[in-house]
Amino acid sequence: MKTALIIVEPLDDLASLTDKLAWAKAPRALLLWPKKGCGLTRSLDFVLLRRTADRLGTQIAIVTRRRQWAWLAAAAGIPVFPTKTAALKKAWRWRRVRPPRPRTPRADLFTLRAWASRPLPWEGLGRWPRLAVFSLGVLAVFVLLGFTLPSAQITLHPRSVRGSATVIAQVSPAFQRVTATGRLPGRWVEVTVGGELETAVHGHTALPQQPAVVTLRFRNMTDRALTLPAGTVVSSKTDAAVHFRTTEAVDLPPRVNATADAPALSTSRGAAANRPAHDLQRLDPPWAFQVAVDNPRAAHGGRDVRAPAASESDRRTLENRLQALLEAKARRALLARFPHGWLVWPSLQPVETLERAFTPADDTPTNRLTLRLRLRYRVLLVPDDAVRTLARLTLNARAPQGMTLWQPSIRITPAAPAAPPQAVLPFPWRLEIQGQFVAPLAVEKARRLAAGATRQAAAQRLQRALPLTAPPQITLSPRWWPRLPWLPTQISVTVRPQE
Repeated sequence: MKTALIIVEPLDDLASLTDKLAWAKAPRALLLWPKKGCGLTRSLDFVLLRRTADRLGTQIAIVTRRRQWAWLAAAAGIPVFPTKTAALKKAWRWRRVRPPRPRTPRADLFTLRAWASRPLPWEGLGRWPRLAVFSLGVLAVFVLLGFTLPSAQITLHPRSVRGSATVIAQVSPAFQRVTATGRLPGRWVEVTVGGELETAVHGHTALPQQPAVVTLRFRNMTDRALTLPAGTVVSSKTDAAVHFRTTEAVDLPPRVNATADAPALSTSRGAAANRPAHDLQRLDPPWAFQVAVDNPRAAHGGRDVRAPAASESDRRTLENRLQALLEAKARRALLARFPHGWLVWPSLQPVETLERAFTPADDTPTNRLTLRLRLRYRVLLVPDDAVRTLARLTLNARAPQGMTLWQPSIRITPAAPAAPPQAVLPFPWRLEIQGQFVAPLAVEKARRLAAGATRQAAAQRLQRALPLTAPPQITLSPRWWPRLPWLPTQISVTVRPQE
């Protein structure tokens, strides 16, 4: 079916829209309504628009997202669509808008005044019937309070026996559950700590102070006259790091095996330059193939001075001290991160050294030695419920005849390992476990025996009927109430064995 699209301008009124519908000459017309509306602002205008379209034989619909225009059009029986596409795809059906419900008329002032001045139901009763009704109400309140207001707290001390056990548990990440044989599931947790420590040095080192001097003898191995300039370098044949330089030029006569002497000074200071006789025999090219050199006498004069420096013992001691401090720091960090688990401290171990730097790093003379260290530690973590399950299984296996374990009495203490910790898994962990075994008590029976009795009578009844080691402690609320509540649900019973 042909549909005409009509754009409604903000200045259009009913007459202009009638003209546009007449010019469209289509069985359906879709009006694209402006956001701010047009000259049609009343419900009557939309009704007249629909009637005009019916007279022209044209079915109309409106496209708008504004609730104001959509409600006015729907009330007049004009279909409304949010978009043009939706209007072209869907059928145009008119849905009647339900009118608002009329408000209930309020009562007038005279009716309200008559209703307020009506006589109350009990005003027709006499004096004694009124007093009887009032007394019954007060009595009912007191009876209700007597049953619900008071409460009592009874603490029973049953017969108990203390038990203890020592367990060497096996902790491993490969275990999935707790077993009575001592297996505990755990997992590795890591922490990285670092620090710096300084200490005074106790070692010494030799600090070169003065160079050595020597007289070198040069021998001509050619038949030509040779002149060796001052500064010619001669090296030791046993220590290539020791060098001497001549301080004067050397003139050799033009014959084979002609000799000449020249003084030389070591290029480095210290006693290491005091070389023995016949040790300085190396010349650099080109003189090495023309001249032979030797020192008939030993070099002398080289001297060292003793200066404080870090020794290997100082470094080892400082590293051990810093490692001990970092281990304590790692323990504190792990306790802060895992406050609700059990850390197997014997398994604490450094797994990686991230940084290790001494200052100074060599044998440089110094009075202080500094070490900067950063380590990654790891330790086994066992969940708290797993450790308590193992303790419960262990103590229940040692329970006396006819007694049960009192759960709050369980105490677990990790014991010091008897041997150095092993690096293999499962990791042995020694635990000292203590607990109390109590005789079973019927809590409901205790409530029934104490209900409605005085404090002394209730204590006597409970002590005669139950296996107690001490008189029960009874606390009433309020304290001045003479008897325990009649309702057993108002009595709370706590079982607490004596230490």
